[in-house]
Amino acid sequence: MDLSKYIRDISTGVIEIAIEKDKRVLGNGSAFLAGDGLITNSHVIRPPGNFDAFRIRFSDGQTQIRLLPKDFYGALAAESPASSFDFAYVRIDEPELQRRYRFDLGSSEKVELGNEVLFLGFPFGMPQLTVHRGYVSSIHSQDGRDIIQIDGSVNGGNSGGPLIDLKSRQVVGIVTRAVTGIVEQEFDNLISALAQNVEVLGNTKTVIQVGGIDPIQGLRASQSAMQQIAQNLKRSANVGIGYAFAIDPVKAEMNCA
Repeated sequence: MDLSKYIRDISTGVIEIAIEKDKRVLGNGSAFLAGDGLITNSHVIRPPGNFDAFRIRFSDGQTQIRLLPKDFYGALAAESPASSFDFAYVRIDEPELQRRYRFDLGSSEKVELGNEVLFLGFPFGMPQLTVHRGYVSSIHSQDGRDIIQIDGSVNGGNSGGPLIDLKSRQVVGIVTRAVTGIVEQEFDNLISALAQNVEVLGNTKTVIQVGGIDPIQGLRASQSAMQQIAQNLKRSANVGIGYAFAIDPVKAEMNCA
């Protein structure tokens, strides 16, 4: 198998989805083309807070589409929330999507321990598509979901990308998250608390200044810096293990939609 040629072929069907507010990127994830639309994680398209646009970008770095939330959500054909199967299937037929690779959906039932897999995406919001090669290290069920554990480095931004079984060349899962080796909820709580502090301090009017310095705004700047550090620490705490949810529920919904 000419793996390099195969990757070149399928790369045209992999997408970055960025969440924008005032043309500033608030977060990103990955997606891929299948059927007559795209597939990604539900949590990728349901960010916290306000935003004003979805930006869809392809691996060539040039082709971009911007959609208003109402238009994007209006094209949503099937979805399962992050607390369940964590997928979204969006029917969009923009001209930029034509003549691109469409992935074939397989089944996790044929996946075995040790199977070699590929996953593609845009970790950390990188401008270029990134390809990882790994192995299936575990297959298990949790809360009614079939989960494929990957011996490969999944990072923020990989969420929503395709997990491909190299033997069948079919998508068998949607990359969902990494194992960080830390208590992830504690980091999320810290980041949330710092964000609230920054917002409160930003709305506080200083009554006095010390030596011509506004102590409130100085504190706000330090809290903002700590928030960024906490986010970077969470992102970098990667133990080289990732999870993908089985593609089967998505395939079933697409057949019914």
